This record gives sequence, structure tokens and C-alpha cells, in this order.
Amino acid sequence: MSRKHKNLSEFNEMGLSPISLKFKDHEMEVEYADDYYNKSINQVRISFCLALFLYAFLGLLDVQLMPKFKYLLWVIRFSGMLPIGMLVLVTSFSEKFHEIRSKAIGFSMFIFGIGILMMIYIAPKPVDFSYYASMIIIFIFIYLLTGFRFVSAIVISLSILIIYEIMAIFLIKTPHDVFMKINFFFIITNVIGIFGAYSLEFFSRKDFYLVKYIDQQKNKLIEFNEKLENKVKEQTSQLHEEIEVRKQKEIALIDSNMKLKKLFQDTITGLGAAIELRDPYTSGHQERVSKLSIAIAEKIGMDKHDIEGLRLAAKIHDIGKLLVPAILLNKSTELTEDEKTIIHEHTKAGYDLLKEIDFPWPIAEIVYQHHEYVDGSGYPNNLKEEEILLSAKIMSVADVFEAVTCDRSYRPSYGVDYALSVLENGKGRLYNKEIVNVCIELIRDEDFKF
Repeated sequence: MSRKHKNLSEFNEMGLSPISLKFKDHEMEVEYADDYYNKSINQVRISFCLALFLYAFLGLLDVQLMPKFKYLLWVIRFSGMLPIGMLVLVTSFSEKFHEIRSKAIGFSMFIFGIGILMMIYIAPKPVDFSYYASMIIIFIFIYLLTGFRFVSAIVISLSILIIYEIMAIFLIKTPHDVFMKINFFFIITNVIGIFGAYSLEFFSRKDFYLVKYIDQQKNKLIEFNEKLENKVKEQTSQLHEEIEVRKQKEIALIDSNMKLKKLFQDTITGLGAAIELRDPYTSGHQERVSKLSIAIAEKIGMDKHDIEGLRLAAKIHDIGKLLVPAILLNKSTELTEDEKTIIHEHTKAGYDLLKEIDFPWPIAEIVYQHHEYVDGSGYPNNLKEEEILLSAKIMSVADVFEAVTCDRSYRPSYGVDYALSVLENGKGRLYNKEIVNVCIELIRDEDFKF
């Protein structure tokens, strides 16, 4: 992957706009703003105090460079600019300052810049060059020391720069060579400031995102460990009981087979629970698909042994989603085509996870085929009617009905009538006719409920 694509991927992963550096998630943007304010407000106050001190201290330059105009310049500094800055600094200790921080500091920095431009206008040549240096200091404060979002810093700095350009051309009539030299320094300062402000804000937001992400994963891990520990205790307790029973009753071969069957069931149950921990919004989905699949299988007269295999396969038919990124499983908006392609890999992933387990039923193959359609338009292998296992065809119908009638993270339930119309429209094309007819009969005539 190229560096450019890697960088864009990083922005996408964080949900961050590469242009405005805002989180696309409004709630996260609000959390970041609060967090950044609390962490930076003291540093901003210190920087603002330094700015006020320098603005006042540079009044000594007025005495040395322009003794004739010093009182006029002091009026600009001490009667106009500094009181505004002091007011903003004092207000920063108010509880409501968070709401106006950007506007208040931005306005004061803009006023400071205008004050420097007024001094440049008043100062005779070449004395005014000393005040150009003050303008560069203002730019540095705006971009790097006042805690602005970089977009706001650009707007304020470029506004001051544009006013200077107008003043230099039409009011001061600055010589062309001097104008170009000054512009060179001003523009270079702004370019460096833009990159600096962008980098500071990007890494600040990245740190916030990583801390939040780590906290979320930590909480999930703690929760998962607690559930796993309880499950281990439960399984351990059951195992001790089974061992004791074996010692006391000397279980016969038939009892051993029953125990093996129960172990299969417990394994399936545990795997199903693990899947739903990754995708809590569809909690119970596999259980409901299993229940409807069994009802259909019994209705069409499937062998009891095969029904048991279908029941277990249905309970873990989405096990491949363990390898799908959780952010896709819980996404609250409709998936993109690329994201759908990733989701579609769950059937192959499920097959790979199960194929080495020696079940007495073709569990792995059923899981592999449950999204195949009878006309060959399904996935992953475009199998047709005669190539698809009966259990997989039953599960395909049950899976579609359950998915349409239940809520998902990105949409509410469409209802039973709509689900039946979906099956009816796909009958013979996507789904086996007999299975669809049996399913519709169960729902409409026999009032089947999950």
C-alpha cells in the first residue's frame, strides 16, 4: 500500500476529515472538544499572558524608534489592544468560556494584528521594519500557541495578511522590492504555521482517538474475560459432575454417545455465544434461524439425525463473523460494496474454522453454502439447486425470513408480510420452491413464532 493510501486509510479508520480535521461522528467531536479544552486551557492562558506581556513590553520600541509618535502608539497598545486582551484573559476563568473560547481569542488576536498594522502605517521608513517582526510573532501565536483549530487560525491569519496587502499597496505605497521581501517572510511564516497547526491538531486528535479506542477495547476485554471465566467455571463444574457420575455408575457405551452429543451441543452453544458477543445487535439471530429451520425440516419429513445436524449448523452459521471487523458488524449505516465484500467472506471463514472438526454431520459444508441461491447467483461458489445441500437450502430461507423481520443496527424490522413477499418473489429463482411454500404455510396457517 502506498504512503498516500495508508494515510487516507488512517483518516478513514479514525472517522476524521483530512481537510477540516473534524471527526465525522458528532458525539466524538463534542467529546474531543471538551477533552481538548480541559487539557489545553491552562497552556492557552499562559501563552495569552505571554502575548500580552510581549505586546506591552514592545512599547519600549516605540520610545526608541519613534519618540515623536510614542504617545499615539501607546494609545493603540494600552488603551485599545491590551484592555481587550486582558478582558479575554479574565473571562477565560469563567465556566462559560468554553462556549466562546475560539471566538474570543480569535477576535483578540485579530485586533492585535490590526494594531501592529496601524503601527506599521504610522511608522516612518525604515523604522517600520521592526514592527514587521512583531507581525511575524503574531502569526506564530495564532498558529501554534493559542490552541486554535487550524482552520480558524488560517482564517484569522490570512485575514490580517490580506488587510496588510491592501494597506501596503494602496495606503503606504510600499516600494516593489521591499513589498516582495516582506511578503516572502509573511507567506513563509504562514505556510510553516499552517503545517505546524495542522500537525499539532492531527496528533492531538489521533491521541484522543487512540485513548478512547484503547478504553473501549479494554472494557470489551474485561467483559469478555468475565463471561469467559463464568463459562469456564460453569463448564468445569459440569465436567466434575460428569466425572463423578462416570465413577459412580460406570456409564455404558450408549451413555458415552449421549455425552459426546451434549459436548457437541455445548461447543456449538459456546461458539454461538462468542459470535453474538462480537455482534450484540443481532443477539438471538442464530437461535431464531435454528428454530425456524427445524420447523421447516420437520414439516418436509427430514430424518431426525439430519435435523439435529441442521439445528447445530444453524446455531453457528455466522461463526465466520468472528473474523470480520467488529466496526462493520455494528455499523449503523448501510454497508458500502467493499464492506459487503468483506462481510461475504464470513461463509468461507466459517467453513475454514469448522472443516477440521469431526462432526457426525456436514456442519462445515452447511455453513459454507447457506448464502447460495438455487439459480447460481449466491455466494461464495455460485452453486445451483442440485449442488446445494438440503440443510443449506432450508437455512437460507429461514435466515432471510429472520433477517427481514428483525431489527438491525442500520434499519428497523420490515415486518412479516414484507418478509413473506421477499420469499415469494425469490421462490424458484433464489430459494427452493417446496421449502418456501412450507415456510409460508408455517407462518400464515400455523402461526409460527420465534
